[in-house]
Amino acid sequence: MEPGEASAPFPNLWQGGGIALVYLALSTWMGALVAAAAQAFHFPLWMALVPGLVLGFPLALVFGLWLGRLDLWDILTFRRVRPGVWLPLILAHLGFFVLIAALVHGIGRGLDHLLPETLRGPLLKEADPLAAAPKPVLVLLVLGAVPAEEILFRGLILRGLLQRHRPALAVWLSALLFMAAHGNPIQFPVALMIGATAGWYYQATGSLWPGLLAHGLQNLLAALYLQPEALDSGSFAVYALPPLPWLLAAPIVAAGGLLWLRWVFRRPLPAPTGVLELE
Repeated sequence: MEPGEASAPFPNLWQGGGIALVYLALSTWMGALVAAAAQAFHFPLWMALVPGLVLGFPLALVFGLWLGRLDLWDILTFRRVRPGVWLPLILAHLGFFVLIAALVHGIGRGLDHLLPETLRGPLLKEADPLAAAPKPVLVLLVLGAVPAEEILFRGLILRGLLQRHRPALAVWLSALLFMAAHGNPIQFPVALMIGATAGWYYQATGSLWPGLLAHGLQNLLAALYLQPEALDSGSFAVYALPPLPWLLAAPIVAAGGLLWLRWVFRRPLPAPTGVLELE
């Protein structure tokens, strides 16, 4: 954008939705293409997970930057964050992980009983690359998605929404777009949780670092806890039900971590906090 050129804040909700849709479409199309090639040419099926990370994100990001005539440095907001943020953030997301694991287990069991075989078969087939990926590869892939998605959905999309809407509304709108961009109903609960919390952290600190940690921790634990053999047996219950003591402690740990974070964010800072100095 030329110096002094006036324009509305970018992106608005519809532009952000378009960018999220481009990301979903590119990742889905390229993944399906590579999956078909893997079956035809007999190379590992898990490689179908790679194109969405290697090409889907950069292409969606370039599209968003071009559409808004932005510079990459406008959205790479890696500001320093006070050290007191990290411990409560980790506690909150450990609690969230247990709750999400239980919820996804329940959704999987429900789908096993409710969906007819004609629908379950194609959906399970789409998850084949996930089941085929060795655990170390799966961990690397899910962690590789974190910087890409945080830059795209918080650094670009949420940044624009915060200039147009109240902070709480902007955070929830970006979280819904983040959820929709995953395109998989089983992933919707965790995507909404990560989208909302990472958006709050971004608004409160003006930095991508807290969202990166929260998102990376969730993806790492999910990859380690995942039971892809369930897909091979025809079940959507890819997470085991956490032990009862974990389930009882998880809401307390998650709520305690969030309240602690709220207190940390409200403490006075020597410089203004929040994206665009929005409190």
